[in-house]
Amino acid sequence: MTTSLVATHDPPPKGIANPIHDDEGATSSGYAGALVAGVRTYGWTVGEMVGTAGEGWLDDGWADFTLHRPVFVGDDLVIEATDGELAVRSPRGDALTGTFGTGVAPFFGDIDPPSPTPAQDPPEVRPTYTLSTAPVGEPLRSLGVYVTSAAARRLATDDLGIDGDPWANRVHPYFLAARMAPLTRHNFTYGPTIHFRTQIQHLGVAASDQQLTISARIVEVYERNDHWYQILDGVITAGTDKNEVARLRHHTIFRPRPAPSS
Repeated sequence: MTTSLVATHDPPPKGIANPIHDDEGATSSGYAGALVAGVRTYGWTVGEMVGTAGEGWLDDGWADFTLHRPVFVGDDLVIEATDGELAVRSPRGDALTGTFGTGVAPFFGDIDPPSPTPAQDPPEVRPTYTLSTAPVGEPLRSLGVYVTSAAARRLATDDLGIDGDPWANRVHPYFLAARMAPLTRHNFTYGPTIHFRTQIQHLGVAASDQQLTISARIVEVYERNDHWYQILDGVITAGTDKNEVARLRHHTIFRPRPAPSS
């Protein structure tokens, strides 16, 4: 399946903002302007994946996508999902590529999240960390979010610009893929961060009108070309029974290299 759309502004942040999505934060990291959130770019592909793989993908499907180039407001995007291959093309080339399917993902056995725990308050003072002081392997404070049916509908209409009625009773997959950034900012203080890859396995229905709880740990940090990278393994559970609805591995630059001085 192939569709096209024009990239729109990110909605106002619902929690602690990532400066990479405003002009000042993005230009400090060397970009021409605010970046459209990569998880929204992914969110725009969900309809095409479901159209290709079937609605069962929402309950036991998976996706592994990488963000290659920034997307800016007003970009004309072409979205393709065919034979397990996924792509979003912008005027500057491939913005996103990846693979998807149903059943058990090839990477599922590699994801090693902590055991789910009840949602916790953030620390009184959110610490920062470096490559040498990152709490690798330690469970982070879990984050809870209650998603009503009205909120689930708004996630589709306001965040993605699609018809929200079909999503009133379940949380859009884009929202699940986007939970690692709020979780890390629930635990730590960051400047601009850049999401560049997600691997996600759906394990059940993420129904609305219940609390979702996000638990994760940092499994690796490293440096490349003066960027500082981190990888987190996470699990999302739903309701008081803590049923797993998704596991994911989240790759991000948690300290971009400074922009060249003029």
